[in-house]
Amino acid sequence: MQNIKSNKLRTLVVFFLCFIALFLFANPAFAETRVVINSADWTDVYSGVIYANLIGQQSYFLTSTKHATILKFSIPKDLDGLELISSRNSPFIVGYKSILEAEGFKNVQEIRVSNGNIELGQKLTDISKFIVLDPSYGYNSISVAPLAIQGRYYVIFANRRNINQVSNFFQDRAVTEMIIYGQVDREVKDALTQFNPRTINTGDRFENNIEIVKLYEEIYTRKFGEPRRQVILTNGEFIESSVVSGADPVLFIGFSNVPEQVREYISSSPLEVGTLVGNELIGSATFIRRQTGLSVFVKFGQWSRTPSDTISKVEDLDRFPIPRYALNLDIASAVINTATGNLEVTYQNKAQVGTYFRNILLRLDQDGIGTTIPDENEPIFIGPNEFKTIIYPMLNADGNKIEVVGENITLEINTLFGESPKSLELSLQKTLSVERVSIVDGAEIEIIDVSFQKAGSKFLIKVKNIGTADAYVSAEIIELYINGEYLILSSDSVIKIAPDDTGVLTVTTVMADADVPLNPKVSVKVYYGERESVLIKIKQATLEFKYAAANYTMYILVLLLLLLILLFFLRKKCKNCEHKNPIVRKTCKKCKQKL
Repeated sequence: MQNIKSNKLRTLVVFFLCFIALFLFANPAFAETRVVINSADWTDVYSGVIYANLIGQQSYFLTSTKHATILKFSIPKDLDGLELISSRNSPFIVGYKSILEAEGFKNVQEIRVSNGNIELGQKLTDISKFIVLDPSYGYNSISVAPLAIQGRYYVIFANRRNINQVSNFFQDRAVTEMIIYGQVDREVKDALTQFNPRTINTGDRFENNIEIVKLYEEIYTRKFGEPRRQVILTNGEFIESSVVSGADPVLFIGFSNVPEQVREYISSSPLEVGTLVGNELIGSATFIRRQTGLSVFVKFGQWSRTPSDTISKVEDLDRFPIPRYALNLDIASAVINTATGNLEVTYQNKAQVGTYFRNILLRLDQDGIGTTIPDENEPIFIGPNEFKTIIYPMLNADGNKIEVVGENITLEINTLFGESPKSLELSLQKTLSVERVSIVDGAEIEIIDVSFQKAGSKFLIKVKNIGTADAYVSAEIIELYINGEYLILSSDSVIKIAPDDTGVLTVTTVMADADVPLNPKVSVKVYYGERESVLIKIKQATLEFKYAAANYTMYILVLLLLLLILLFFLRKKCKNCEHKNPIVRKTCKKCKQKL
């Protein structure tokens, strides 16, 4: 009897296992598939990776045409199928589907996309939460990727050019939550107001990133009962599988300097282990380990995937680059002005974007004897393609005057710079020969007026030269609140003003009517001096906001021109001979009769 029962039990178990196996193989939901992305557009690659993670699939992406011959060795041949996402406009390989099929991959289904971000989002019909950001700031997409995976958000790229398409996308969705991350165009904010979005934008990319890491930790803790103690360390310059997998949050650490707010967050957080992806930031990661005690591991390569008879070499990681703003600060010159007893250092911004900088070392060396000059300035703004001269009193750290006695004088400078006052992540180290000059700058100016010209969206700063020498002048509008962000804007050019003359500096903005009530006062800082690239004098003023008076000169000239044209073409017909005379004539040119 026991044997019969045992046989029946074994039969039931075998039947049950066969049923489960049959169900798994027959049900496509349990089929093992992967996603492959074939596009040279980083937004397609990013969107494809996020899409794959949200549907629970592993993804691969091409990084070049040559990479297509290597990537196939990463993908298992026994998969049930591949979903190939190919760009219509910029694929790395045309006909990659046929190549994969020829290699033995089964059920390769190709999706051809023109706008991968929107089109892949349309396939995710179960997603109702979204993160919106501007693709101009590519690093923001890396910051939010882990949160998107853990919290099941889809990331949408939006700007003023595609906001109509984005709006149409959202009209067809039941949006339950929306986050606008970082700075976006005003048109984007206005169009998405109806979804009551949460905005995360402190004006600093490192602080924004920390806010996202905190949100990630909240979601992770709700899911697993404790926070994630491991983090990816990077700087948001590339897409790599582990960076956007969602398994760990991403923390930006800076290129050659770790911002203070990042160090403070690590010290106060539950993080214990950091994985540095790539070895370009090894210096910053080492600094973090020493300052915070965070254990740091480096992921810098992978085993070679190409068949070889010899020992396999280590390959670089599959990384897809993301565009970013390139900052480029230089130091043009350093001189000691014996007439004033000051050190004058002229910085040059060679980039197309404004930059902030601060010195952490100024060491003056005279014939081998070094003296440190303290720099107690807050981070200083320098506009795009601009020179700026900073004055440092020739005093040592004790406040005593430094005597200029050496013949061979050099200045060693270590300057931190970045895109915002708290994001000084880059370092400039330079040693310059220091010349001695004796110049008393006699330039003197006066700020006469500041007004806003709505046509062209420009501030007009009227300045008078009240000195006896020609004056070169530039200006900045500081702490201007535009589109939810405080900005410093530089004048469009440096102008030269002769004594007793006035000049007008223009500062072009993107100010809209909605920004005007938020700027009741306008703060102006004017830099001037006798030397065009060494504007060592500063004047500041804060004035009431006002519109510039309308300039009717052009209208008057146009009207006069029209009048002259009319006078030239209008004719009076002579009643005697019917000759057509100019309207201003009093007698007929032909018959001399009175008109």
